[in-house]
Amino acid sequence: MTRIVYEPSTPSMRFAGHAGAGTAGSDLVCAALSALMYTLLENLPDCEPTMADGFCAVAGGEKRVYEVIAGGLRRLAEAYPEYVRMEVRT
Repeated sequence: MTRIVYEPSTPSMRFAGHAGAGTAGSDLVCAALSALMYTLLENLPDCEPTMADGFCAVAGGEKRVYEVIAGGLRRLAEAYPEYVRMEVRT
């Protein structure tokens, strides 16, 4: 399962874990999560992410960028609750 923590007040976002919806290289949920994560990073050019296998954390930048990505992540979490959990901390 991938767990996402979004903190709008910072703003920051953290992704941890592997979705596990399919085999490595064929996991469509993981592919969707990765696409959203890389889109977030691409739109925060001045923010340095912390990345490792199954982990990414980024903070700072424009809140609007996070909000757009959070919308897609919320939909994924609703559609695949056994593979994606999203927490919004206020």
